[in-house]
Amino acid sequence: MKDIGIHTRLMYAFQRIRKVNIAPETGISKMEFFALQTIKGCQKQTGLPGIYVSEVAQNLRIASSQTSRMLRGLEERNLIGRRVDDRDRRNTYVFLTEEGAEICEQAQAAITSYMRRVLESMGEERMEELVNLCDELADVMEQEARNQ
Repeated sequence: MKDIGIHTRLMYAFQRIRKVNIAPETGISKMEFFALQTIKGCQKQTGLPGIYVSEVAQNLRIASSQTSRMLRGLEERNLIGRRVDDRDRRNTYVFLTEEGAEICEQAQAAITSYMRRVLESMGEERMEELVNLCDELADVMEQEARNQ
């Protein structure tokens, strides 16, 4: 793979990282986990019973159609519920079920354990360097995107 450019190798590396299933025993994908975390965080932060579907999409930075499909799957597995907003019947909000909150906690524990093992394998100093380089890369990429 040395004969291809560094930018292609970088994209492959990010793609490989993105595809790693870090909590397979929970039966949810990373994006589903992020959705459950978003719902949980909003409920905790605002004290409201749930979060609008559009806010989930915004927080996850994915299309509303993709969000709706994912939430439908979570609802079919009884991890979330939906309610029509009494104040504005055009809006629907989603909330974690008891089972959803439990799965969310299990996934968080599995991810924390996994990342702890990764940190131990890589070493804290190398991980710190990697995080700093990724932050720097993100800054440069954002700047270049603005300059286009």
